[in-house]
Amino acid sequence: MNIFIAGGTGAIGRFLVPLVVNAGHRVVVLTRSADRTSQLERMGAVPVVGDVYDEVRLTRLVAESEAEVIIQQLTAFGNKGGDPYAETMRVRTEGTRNLISAARAARVPRFIAQSISFICSPFGSGLGDEETPLHLDACSTVRAFVEAVASLERQTLDANGMSGIVLRYGWFYGPGTSWDPQGIIPRAIREGTYPIVGNGAGTYSFIDLRDAAAATVKVLAHDATGIYNIVDDSPVRLSEWLPFAAKLLDAPAPGHMDEALGRERFGDIRVYYMNEQRGASNAKAKREFNWQPVFPSWRAGFEALYSNRSRESSDAV
Repeated sequence: MNIFIAGGTGAIGRFLVPLVVNAGHRVVVLTRSADRTSQLERMGAVPVVGDVYDEVRLTRLVAESEAEVIIQQLTAFGNKGGDPYAETMRVRTEGTRNLISAARAARVPRFIAQSISFICSPFGSGLGDEETPLHLDACSTVRAFVEAVASLERQTLDANGMSGIVLRYGWFYGPGTSWDPQGIIPRAIREGTYPIVGNGAGTYSFIDLRDAAAATVKVLAHDATGIYNIVDDSPVRLSEWLPFAAKLLDAPAPGHMDEALGRERFGDIRVYYMNEQRGASNAKAKREFNWQPVFPSWRAGFEALYSNRSRESSDAV
């Protein structure tokens, strides 16, 4: 197949692009930076330079790619200036809209979009599944982000003339993520500035980048539509994974912070993650795609990530 990927040099893209190429597909990857074209060529992809917000050029690039599938893997977290969520909200709303418009113009039959599993409603018992609604009744600070994700999902699933697939990934860990051995989370853990907020009841569904990429390749082989959670088998509370990670990192045991102070220090969104979020079930994706993560448990994944070899490899990158 001819596949057009937006976001091919991001955290998951660096693993996804080679897998898709090795599966025998022709892969065209959109990049904003000409400096990244050689990296994409080494992966076996055809790089095209453009911007998801440049509608005219984007429409031409998608048409020229002769794509049969578009994969939206753009996230843009961590903007250096101002609101760190502003750019990721824009790319999920406006960026998705422009990609779908370009896909329609080129009559692309399938559209796959990256969403997230950890902003579904935290209410109810057990794990959330694909029928669990997004947390649109959250406080205003959190709701703005949730609404952007809802826009991406709605646009993908309601795109007339295309089969839409939403992949709700869990918390990515691996090289180049916030959990990278030299990333911001391990650094904060080592410095003792990553506490357990409230009861630490936020339940994280993690996914190793390689497992996320492998699941996405599985999706390409199936004529599926709808929403799928791409997470590991072992959802875990902050109060459990954080002390475990601290031990692996030879860091001090995490301290505790009450919820009110946590909101003052970290803001509503991070407190939602730390003390409120609900874990997700991967049963549907495993059943329908015959997919099984190599790291079914975050424990084994963290142990591999934070081994001396992983640290050295990360430093070399």
